[in-house]
Amino acid sequence: MAFELFDLTGKRAFVTGSSQGIGFALAQGLAEHGAEIVLNGRDAGKLEAAVAKLKGAGHKVSAAGFDVTQAQAARDGVAAIEKNSGAIDILINNAGTTFRAPLEDFPVERWDQLLATNIRARSMSARRSPGT
Repeated sequence: MAFELFDLTGKRAFVTGSSQGIGFALAQGLAEHGAEIVLNGRDAGKLEAAVAKLKGAGHKVSAAGFDVTQAQAARDGVAAIEKNSGAIDILINNAGTTFRAPLEDFPVERWDQLLATNIRARSMSARRSPGT
C-alpha cells in the first residue's frame, strides 16, 4: 500500500544485505510505500525466503544474489539489474558485518573482511556500470 506523503510508486530500490535483519526491514518499508524492490544477499536460501515473504505481501520484488565484497561481482550484478529491470532509483548500501574481540585477539583476516564488507563494498555497489 502506497502512502500519499511518501509515495515511491514507479521507483526501483536496490538494497544490499537485505535477505534478513535491518536490510530486509528497510526493503519492506520501501515496498510498503510502493517501490519495486531488488533484494541482495550472498545466501540463496535466505534471499529466496525474503523474496517470497515480500511477494506474499503483494509487493513487486526480485533478487540479485551476489557478494558485494567482490568488485567484479558487484559491477556485474548492478549491470544485470539495470539491464533486466531498468535503472536503480534508490540505493541502500546496507550490507555489513561485525566482529567483536579484544584488540590483541582481533585477527587480521577479520579486519580485512570488515573493511571489504563495510567500506569497500559500499563504494562498489554505488558505482554505475560502464555505459549507464
